[in-house]
Amino acid sequence: MQNFKISAVRKTIYSTVLEVRISDVNYGNHLGHDSLVSLIHEARMRFLRKFGYDNELSIDGVGILITNLVVNYINESFYLDKLVINIEISDITRTSLELIYQIMIEEDKKEIARALTTMTFYDYKKSKVANIPQCFLSTIKLHATEFPT
Repeated sequence: MQNFKISAVRKTIYSTVLEVRISDVNYGNHLGHDSLVSLIHEARMRFLRKFGYDNELSIDGVGILITNLVVNYINESFYLDKLVINIEISDITRTSLELIYQIMIEEDKKEIARALTTMTFYDYKKSKVANIPQCFLSTIKLHATEFPT
């Protein structure tokens, strides 16, 4: 099996802070892998809301599917840790883009994980993959402090 290494976030387009809840802690007494994926989902939703999109099913007439998820675990995180999640956009194609997430403990900047999701745009009415709406890309480029060229 090949080990997929996710590169560090170089151009943060969005950042948020989330706290590890007691329900996020597993039997090993640290942040569980399933909860980390949920925190990544929350960060993605906050990212979309920042740019005016209330949900993942209504982005300029189409929705998204998460067609790829990779997580590199680096360090543990524990109950009440405040996690900074930085997001970068990479690899934009006609129908999808990748979001790279870097997750760190706010207090000491210790990196706990990196993740990558592929957001594929999807027309739920037609049940088929759709082009990325140009309005979506323009909105993000307009409001983002850094954007891939």
